[in-house]
Amino acid sequence: MRSSGYSHRWSRTGIFFVLPVLVYFLAIYWYPLLSAFRMSFQEMLPGMRMRYAGLKTYREVFSDPVFWSSFANTLLFTLQAVVGTVVLALILAIALYSIRAPGVRNVLTLVYVLPTLVSLAAAGFIWDWLLHPRFGPINQVLSILGLPTMRFLMDEKQVLPSLAMISVWVRVGFSVLILLAGLQSIPETYFDAARVDGARGLKLYRYITLPLLVPQIGAVMLLEAIFGMKVFDIVYVTTGGGPAGASEVLMLYLYNNAFRFYRVDRASVAAVFIFAILLFFGVVQRRLVQGRRYEL
Repeated sequence: MRSSGYSHRWSRTGIFFVLPVLVYFLAIYWYPLLSAFRMSFQEMLPGMRMRYAGLKTYREVFSDPVFWSSFANTLLFTLQAVVGTVVLALILAIALYSIRAPGVRNVLTLVYVLPTLVSLAAAGFIWDWLLHPRFGPINQVLSILGLPTMRFLMDEKQVLPSLAMISVWVRVGFSVLILLAGLQSIPETYFDAARVDGARGLKLYRYITLPLLVPQIGAVMLLEAIFGMKVFDIVYVTTGGGPAGASEVLMLYLYNNAFRFYRVDRASVAAVFIFAILLFFGVVQRRLVQGRRYEL
């Protein structure tokens, strides 16, 4: 009986410590999410009044070509950013892992991680200047080398790859940390055994490194996909959705409806749609990665 009472007191103490975090999540995350679900089934009336409208607002949003073009832009941006970030982070992580001097490795790792400390708005301002078609340093360098200059953020075809490049610059350091930690967790005995069997160079990475890094690569892809689907700061600061809507993404569509057109109902539908897409990404990643054993 004493043991049962002691355990019960400890259980109540644990709840007391968890309660502030639970209240925080309910107030900051769950309440806005549930409010968005509720408002997505309403419509905005004159005077900022709301009334229940069923699926009417969903039909309005899903019949809006701007919504679908922003969704296509978001998917294209996310694909380019995820592929660029994962591939570059994997190359950098392997290169850093190959450096045997811990001091040099730590300094170079810090160099790649530093851009992640820059706010996305500041990164947008920096790259907006770097990529300026007339006064930007990048085009000035291209002119000096005798290469044709590019319009970057001012061109409908170049704007999304340019934004993806900015995203890669900001995010690659974080992905390098995850992949480098995964590399350092692989026992060295695997590589020694492979070398005894005659494996050298790229074969070591193909048959040893990559199979054992699948969980970390999956985690990085999921995190970058979530970041890509929620991108807003970089686009808002650099292009504002232009030129001609070529870079308008879902979060910018949500922002415009909520704070420019005062259509909170349509913005809520966009928010629910983004949540559903992110939930889909999370479920797919969980099914592909969780529960598997990665053996050689």
